[in-house]
Amino acid sequence: MSSSVITAGGILLAIGGLYFGREFFIPFTLAILLAFALSPIVNALRRWRVPRVAAAILTVTFAFILIGGLSYVVTAQVIKLANELPSYRQTMVEKIQSLRGSGTTEGGVVDRITSTIEGLGKELSGRDAATGPLAPPPAGAQTSRQPIPVTIEPGARSPLDVISTVLGPLVETLAIAGIVIVFVIFVLLEREDLRDRFIKLVGAGDLQTSTEALNEAGSRVSRYLLMQLLVNVTYGLPIGVGLYFIGVPNAVLWGLLAAVLRFIPYLGPFLAALFPVALAFAVDSGWSMLLWVIGLFLVMELVSNNVVEPWLYGSSTGLSSLAIISAAIFWASLWGPIGLVLSTPLTVCLIVIGRYVPQLQFLGVLLGSDPVLAPEEQLYQRLLAGNAEEAIDVAENYTDEHSSRAFYDQVAIPALRLAENDRQRSTGDATYKRRVAEGMVAVVREVADHVRQLTVAEESTTDRAAPAPRALGVPDLCIAGRTDLDGAAAEMVAQAVAERGIRARVLPPIAISQNGIGQLDLAGVEVVCLSYLAPEPRPFATFACRRLKRRAPNIRTVVCLWNPSAELMKRTDLREYMEADAVVFSVEAAAAQIDAWVSLHISDPMQPAPIPENEQGRIAALRSLGFVTGESRHFDEVAAKVAAAFVTPIALVTLVDEHHQHWPGAVGLPPKLDACRIDARETSICGHVVASNDLLVVEDTTKDPRFANNPFLIENGIRFYAGVPLRTSSGVAIGSLCVIDTKPRSFDDQDRKVLRKIADDLMVRVEIEFQRNQLQSSFGESARTASEIV
Repeated sequence: MSSSVITAGGILLAIGGLYFGREFFIPFTLAILLAFALSPIVNALRRWRVPRVAAAILTVTFAFILIGGLSYVVTAQVIKLANELPSYRQTMVEKIQSLRGSGTTEGGVVDRITSTIEGLGKELSGRDAATGPLAPPPAGAQTSRQPIPVTIEPGARSPLDVISTVLGPLVETLAIAGIVIVFVIFVLLEREDLRDRFIKLVGAGDLQTSTEALNEAGSRVSRYLLMQLLVNVTYGLPIGVGLYFIGVPNAVLWGLLAAVLRFIPYLGPFLAALFPVALAFAVDSGWSMLLWVIGLFLVMELVSNNVVEPWLYGSSTGLSSLAIISAAIFWASLWGPIGLVLSTPLTVCLIVIGRYVPQLQFLGVLLGSDPVLAPEEQLYQRLLAGNAEEAIDVAENYTDEHSSRAFYDQVAIPALRLAENDRQRSTGDATYKRRVAEGMVAVVREVADHVRQLTVAEESTTDRAAPAPRALGVPDLCIAGRTDLDGAAAEMVAQAVAERGIRARVLPPIAISQNGIGQLDLAGVEVVCLSYLAPEPRPFATFACRRLKRRAPNIRTVVCLWNPSAELMKRTDLREYMEADAVVFSVEAAAAQIDAWVSLHISDPMQPAPIPENEQGRIAALRSLGFVTGESRHFDEVAAKVAAAFVTPIALVTLVDEHHQHWPGAVGLPPKLDACRIDARETSICGHVVASNDLLVVEDTTKDPRFANNPFLIENGIRFYAGVPLRTSSGVAIGSLCVIDTKPRSFDDQDRKVLRKIADDLMVRVEIEFQRNQLQSSFGESARTASEIV
């Protein structure tokens, strides 16, 4: 016998047991749920050092006193309403007569509607509506005798029958309440012991799983009960207050009833509104009270459903709307009205069981609110079904919540991976592959348009211009490796680099075939990106990379592995193994690599710093101060303080001579540069500060045509520079004090003032120290001359 048959049989047996054992299970279930609701109060009392027994009894007593008090208020209001009902009879009769049009020749609304319906019925039955009653039979005809109506009157009931009829349901209700009270007390007292026994019973040795299941069920049910109580109070209280001001009698009763009935899913609010609406119809001789009552309930339903419940519930139950309705019908069929009230918490427990019991996982799928398909599975399913509209909707929603790059790497590429794996397993018709690929290309282009629209909207509010394409030609080719699915992935890379301002062209697999690669137009192309979803694409990738390098040695090749095998991922020499310049595994990494390569060539040529007119005097002033070979410890301390003040990784005290830039003070330099403290002047950005003899700020070197192609800046990853000249007292610039960062940043006016002040103070100290050394040297020379004379 299969496991599914055993599971189905067990479920049917459990349903039968719940139905036939409802006399026991209903009080026990009520007690368990009340225990969930009352446990926080018991725990609070225990923290105040109240004994367990006393805490449980006090909590249960308080709860049932509260319930009894509410019941008393409801009973009193019902009795009051029963005494007042006869006084409303005349108003109801008058309204009904006004609707029926009693005493008029034309008839009222109800009469006109009734006569119209009767006439239509006679037409449908073949009788003329205008004809009168049927003619009497002929005189000699035999007529049937009319039956004589018989009425059966019940006999007088005995007092015992009256007592049993009235007191029977009351006694039964009180008995159930007593059983529930006893159950609740014992569950609260023996909560830990019952939990341990339950874990031992269902845990089957797996304490972790059973404990997690029990904790999750308790947490969800407790939160649901608490939130439902808060929702009901925020619903019933305004209803009661509103009915009071409208003038509906017994407003307190209807407010309480609205709060209690709202425990019944979906049906409760209609039942709660039924009685006040009927009473407003009976009390008011006009129609305004009735309209006000209906409007009050409609407004409260809208507020409760769209504001209060989403705010308070959150993910408290994890049930779908369909599951709540189905559960209400199921439990009402088993346990009647009490089952209707208990349907939601009981179904929550079933979902939790389905999470941890493999045979019952279908319960979580059928009843839960969590998506059963991951985003990539949703997208793939829509593409398989040819439903491009829903696929685009999935893509745009994910892009709005995250980003286009996240959509490509976390949803679109995994969806293509599923399609490729299915393609490799399938031996039949593979037309679906083309359908998925074409659908994915359409989705990617729609996402790109969606992102552009969002960018334009953002620019209109922030006055920020979008990055324009940074090359006149097409520096990047994105080529599908073997299949149409590879082409869809290549489309994603092209769109990702387009967001970075780089033009790209997508080509089909035939472009790198044996015959096609020789005809490939490589004019202006700097990077070729090869896209592969195959787990082992090495033969195809190496062939393409070799032929491309043979045709254009300066072209960079990047191989994108979207679905690599486990063996391929273990290799540490993938770049050499694929004979490519780079190997990447994500769209974001591919776009970043292409951006880095293309950025080396798309700007104007590097502009070396011009030579100032006072170059000879500047060099003389530099050498007179003796900086270059001097002590650097003091300047290192200055650089460290400047870096800390501006929170930058690098700060330099730079001196520029005829051919080199020197760094007597530095912090944060790469080890290779820090060891030599010297580099060529022609690539020095500080040379521009010396040439202009003024402050220079470059917030992003890649966007400045003077420095975008500077090999020194590119090699060391420098993106931000701010430097001020180091001037002598005569105003000659001999170097600079600068701060450097590896990412773009801003530099406001206050920062500029502070950097200038530090540079000026540094030069004042340097010249004072130089003059002191000169005086000491002169004094020492004079002393030596005097001693020689003596």
